[in-house]
Amino acid sequence: MKIPAAVRPLYLLWQVWHHPLLNLLLPMYCKICHGRLLTDENLYFCGECWESSPRIERPFCTFCGKPHQALSGLGERSNFPCADCRKKPNSFVRRIWGAAQYSEAVARGIRLFKFYGKEPMAEPLAALMLAFAEKEMDAEGYDCIVPVPLYPSRERERGYNQSRLLAEHLLHFFARCTLDESLCRIRPTRAQSTLKSVDRAENVRGAFAVKGDALKGKRVLLIDDVITTGGTVTECARALRRAGVQEVDAFAPALAFASLRLDR
Repeated sequence: MKIPAAVRPLYLLWQVWHHPLLNLLLPMYCKICHGRLLTDENLYFCGECWESSPRIERPFCTFCGKPHQALSGLGERSNFPCADCRKKPNSFVRRIWGAAQYSEAVARGIRLFKFYGKEPMAEPLAALMLAFAEKEMDAEGYDCIVPVPLYPSRERERGYNQSRLLAEHLLHFFARCTLDESLCRIRPTRAQSTLKSVDRAENVRGAFAVKGDALKGKRVLLIDDVITTGGTVTECARALRRAGVQEVDAFAPALAFASLRLDR
């Protein structure tokens, strides 16, 4: 939208001051420390609390994304497979990427985004993913970005698919990719967060299918909001590989290491 020259100074002033003015009338507070929020970069967490949430940094497993204990005195910290992945690699997901640990403000933010209708959390969570991708991922390495689908009735209830919103934010970095929604959820499932780790793989078994053959031979980056046991992304990848997808990697804002089992 082109701003007329006569009102441009007022427009620029509004751009600078509208958030502080709104905050004066309707104060917003960090969900962690309860400090006042004075910027609109993140509507739910202050910069200090958000930045203090642990990020995933090298060295981490080249398959499941789980960080190794820090190695000192060995020069550059290169990534390498963990013992579990060396023993039993995932047959369907080539590798898992995660930007942060599922803890503190990041975990709280994902829950707000996923269960409490806080759609604006998509932007700071996607920013986490983009910062990680710029350091660790090959922007030319994929043909399609595929969000983990919701069952239609659940998406109507929620009002949006949180994985799709994240995927849309990633497209400008993975510039050669298209957003593809051929992957669909063909039966309702219970919320994974309500189940024990041992029950999650069975809950999503056979819950996904791919429509058509547009993904055949493609390299796919599968987007989820959080990866816990790995059951959901593994079952999605199983359906994608059956449809002829060449490779599937999974990417999420956060990984939950305590329960990351990667049912294979």
